[in-house]
Amino acid sequence: MASTSSSISDIDLFIFFKSQMNGVNHPDVNKIKKEILKDSLKSWIAIGDPVYLAPHVVRLSFDSAKSLSELQDQRCEELRLIRLNLGDVETLLDVEFVILPATARDVTLRLAVFDMDSTLIQAEVIDELARGVGKLNEVAAITSKAMNGEVDFAESLRLRVSLLRGVPTTIWDTMKAQISFMPGARDLTSALRRANVKMAVFSGGFREMALWAGNELGIHRAAANQLVSSEATQEFPYPHLTGELDPAVPIVTAAKKRELLLAFAKEHMVPLSQTLCIGDGANDLSMLGACGSNGGTAIAFRAKETVQKNAPNRLNSESLNDVLYLLDLDPPMVSKTGNTDSSYLSDSEAGATELMSDTG
Repeated sequence: MASTSSSISDIDLFIFFKSQMNGVNHPDVNKIKKEILKDSLKSWIAIGDPVYLAPHVVRLSFDSAKSLSELQDQRCEELRLIRLNLGDVETLLDVEFVILPATARDVTLRLAVFDMDSTLIQAEVIDELARGVGKLNEVAAITSKAMNGEVDFAESLRLRVSLLRGVPTTIWDTMKAQISFMPGARDLTSALRRANVKMAVFSGGFREMALWAGNELGIHRAAANQLVSSEATQEFPYPHLTGELDPAVPIVTAAKKRELLLAFAKEHMVPLSQTLCIGDGANDLSMLGACGSNGGTAIAFRAKETVQKNAPNRLNSESLNDVLYLLDLDPPMVSKTGNTDSSYLSDSEAGATELMSDTG
């Protein structure tokens, strides 16, 4: 992180240009600044010149003229509402805003917590499991409602898991070979390891995939749900899932994710202000809210609509690599051929991902 000192009233507004991602020149930054300072934000004062972090990312700094609360939780909510009020400007100029306290650049990031499904990996694991028994459409419909917060997560999980009865346990190896990581996931976690950030994946999915993803990305801790499996039976003459959750392992609900975040921070004696949280579903909102309201950086990445509205911030870029610009960390080096520097991606860490002790 940068070492410059910022006032509590200073705000960083990051502009992500959607048109630039598509090869189109982005609009004039001064025009964007003028639109931002209209109406409700007219008391804000622009500080310094725009900082061009990448062809598609610019950071503007403002003094909020002490119009925001000095209490972290209230300030987080005020900035969220400001972001929502700037929605028309985003649409008009084809941009996306992320708004953070400028003091975030004065903080040394020490912890990072991720959701897994549709955040670190490009899949909803339970939907892929359902595909194995021809129940994809039925399970996917329930998953969609759960991720949008329309149904109770624990109840919906038990219902969906019951439909997985008979799925062969060989499905795990198949999925590991077929599922792709989210673009930028390896870059982001590699950069965080280089910055000595401890990482965890807290998933409403399943342990087999959470531990695999954690090992692949060099993530230190994991917590997820545990499915029960069985050896071959007369009905299913092969090792298979029973359609049950292990009752000894607490379901990773929204409340559980928040609890795990607090436990992870306590374990390492790190305040949440030095923490990054990223997720995409309604099951992540409590964790994101706890992080953001305590001064941390909380991002809903490619999230469901209701999550984008209610999370402290959201980002819909093509790559998780863009999160690095918010953290004031260097992105991966790119060679003249356009390929990410292989030495950067090969950065590894000894030891496997460990389960959080309080998950059973």
